[in-house]
Amino acid sequence: MSSNATVTVEVGLGDRAYDILIGSGLLLRAGTEISRRLPGTRAAVITDVNVAAAHLETLRAGLEKGGIRPAVIALPAGEKTKSFAHLEEVVDGVLAARLERGDVVVALGGGVIGDLAGFAAGIVRRGMNFVQIPTSLLAQVDSSVGGKTGINSARGKNLVGVFHQPKLVLADTEVLDTLPIREFRAGYAELAKYGLID
Repeated sequence: MSSNATVTVEVGLGDRAYDILIGSGLLLRAGTEISRRLPGTRAAVITDVNVAAAHLETLRAGLEKGGIRPAVIALPAGEKTKSFAHLEEVVDGVLAARLERGDVVVALGGGVIGDLAGFAAGIVRRGMNFVQIPTSLLAQVDSSVGGKTGINSARGKNLVGVFHQPKLVLADTEVLDTLPIREFRAGYAELAKYGLID
């Protein structure tokens, strides 16, 4: 397989089935891939300030190539962002952008952003389309797949949320080049765990 090849993994869930695309350069193809599956949509991109600094302009260019002009909501980085306050900020931002139920919420980030954006997509307008673009290895192999979304409460982690499957997951391997080594190792540890369980 060449380094430019894209692998497609189909997640078979009947009418909720979706593709996971794995390969390099997917940020620049995001608009094309989303438009193929969800034609005529507009998008809100949910990200954090660290990921935005590294990858937002590339994603914006990729979305615009596919005819999608995104509204961007950039949040603080870190686990504390999975909160009611930031959920309200995302919901309000999506509504302020006048996005409709058939439009798409795009999560650009690690597990925190994916969980929060997915929860917002699951509850705004009683459920909007959702696309995951995970930017950490851990998110690419774990939290971006399976539809688990949510936020933390004062009583514990991940206690508030819904299952809301994405319409598409774009795992761009190029974004892993910007990861701190500790985060990269955490992703590999998760992969090793899956191997042992299997």
